[in-house]
Amino acid sequence: MESKKEPEKKEEEEEYHEIITDPNEIKLLEEFKHSLETVTDKSDSEVIDPSAVLDNDILIHFLRAKKLNVQKATRMILNYFHWKRKINLDDLYINFKLEHKNEIQLIFPHCFHKYAKDGSPIYIQIMGKLNPDEVFKIDTPQNICIYSALISERMEREYFKMCAKIKKRYVHGVFNIVDFRDIRTTMLINKKLLTYLKESFGILQDCYPECLSGCYILNAGFAFRAFFSAVSLFLDAKTKDKVRVYGENYREHLLEKIDSDCLPSFFGGTCQCPNKGGCLFSNAGPWQTEEDKKDDNLPEEIINGRIELNNYMMSGIKVNTVKEEKKEKEKLEEKEEKVEKKEKVEEKENVEKKEIEVKNTGNEESKPENV
Repeated sequence: MESKKEPEKKEEEEEYHEIITDPNEIKLLEEFKHSLETVTDKSDSEVIDPSAVLDNDILIHFLRAKKLNVQKATRMILNYFHWKRKINLDDLYINFKLEHKNEIQLIFPHCFHKYAKDGSPIYIQIMGKLNPDEVFKIDTPQNICIYSALISERMEREYFKMCAKIKKRYVHGVFNIVDFRDIRTTMLINKKLLTYLKESFGILQDCYPECLSGCYILNAGFAFRAFFSAVSLFLDAKTKDKVRVYGENYREHLLEKIDSDCLPSFFGGTCQCPNKGGCLFSNAGPWQTEEDKKDDNLPEEIINGRIELNNYMMSGIKVNTVKEEKKEKEKLEEKEEKVEKKEKVEEKENVEKKEIEVKNTGNEESKPENV
């Protein structure tokens, strides 16, 4: 009689959490929870999300954002709960779709693409191809702002956890790459864009604190300085500290943070996603769906637009690579020249030293012996 096989037990998915070891943080975290549990204002108590109050991973970031001030952290998270209810975030998360997303991506290229060495999802924005006036003709600033907020919400709910499973460590941060190649000066002072950025940064900092692991600005020319001066007014000190600004020589800096196979080839990595439009439109990463891989059913003008944009991106890295190689060659030649000069100086010094030694030896030999 054959023995029945026992059903295989499903392995529980391992979860990764923020490790809090500082005794002061542990103490203040409990005070923070108590502060939320004892809220007396009815309008505040009605919006509190009970699951968030029990989630140390959420609470610790609000607490740290306010430098461990429990009172300020309490107000900050309550404001988040109010905002969440006001826009009906949970419903939007499930049902909201940006109707003209494919068209918008061609004039405001942005995407998630794999992850950095520390596990942070990589989010890429191509500012040189951004046309804010055209974007806001296609859809309303309100919808674009909701779309941006949902990107942050999706990171919190899904992407960080997906990357944590791969890296087997807690992940709470996005690595942002912003390319300013060919940026137009008129775009940098566009009022609609600055208003949108102000609102978007406000949501990011107030509702998703400490979720930026790094922000690398690439191809930043002279015009960028004026733009960054305006944008930095919206940023808090912690966010500013995570921003790094580079000109054309950024490749080695990116590769310090990102493995080559996770970095698109147009930024100097080795990744070349096979779909039409390459890495910018693949949504590559653990969040990629079967639908992301299929782009044959898209309208011809969208496919052509993606291919054209990918060609533009690839032409940029070729230019940068040539310039970087030229500079590296110049550096190497300069280094070799310095070594050669040093060797000549040392050789000359050695010859002079030997001549002095020979002269001294001759003088010693010519001295009369003591009787």
